[in-house]
Amino acid sequence: MPFPNDDVPRYDAPRRSSYGAGTAYCVRGCDGRYFPAQGTDAASKAQSCKSFCPASETSLVYGSNIDDATTENGKSYSDLPNAFRYRNEIVAGCTCNGKDPAGLAQVKVEDDPTLRKGDIVAGANGLVVASRNANDRRGVAMNFSPLPESVRARFRQVPVVARE
Repeated sequence: MPFPNDDVPRYDAPRRSSYGAGTAYCVRGCDGRYFPAQGTDAASKAQSCKSFCPASETSLVYGSNIDDATTENGKSYSDLPNAFRYRNEIVAGCTCNGKDPAGLAQVKVEDDPTLRKGDIVAGANGLVVASRNANDRRGVAMNFSPLPESVRARFRQVPVVARE
């Protein structure tokens, strides 16, 4: 039996979701405010998102920019009920830190889910290097060791330029 207008059957290609591709954005559900989510996989990105915004419901969207970002279900960020709402109003009770509409929750540097082993952190006692706490099964808590002198010397040579 011939196929209409063609000798070869055509199959619709499966629809591919761009979820998980591109930049991960953490989106605050109450007003659509977003910020980049850090992590190596979806679970760590979601954990990072919740760590920085524990006082509100959050979700992840992925895309090359926020306008092209989509949810796990393929819904565009722009189609979310509160997308870009933060641009026009301050939503009462919509907060990441539980205090005010602006700002993220403070996370102790030892518990910062965005830190990776080998990251250099500037603290009250100078530069330190992050390493995983061997007793932490979740892999989140970090220990810090003084930066080796050879590495410190390279940072002393970095020029600091004031910009106006």
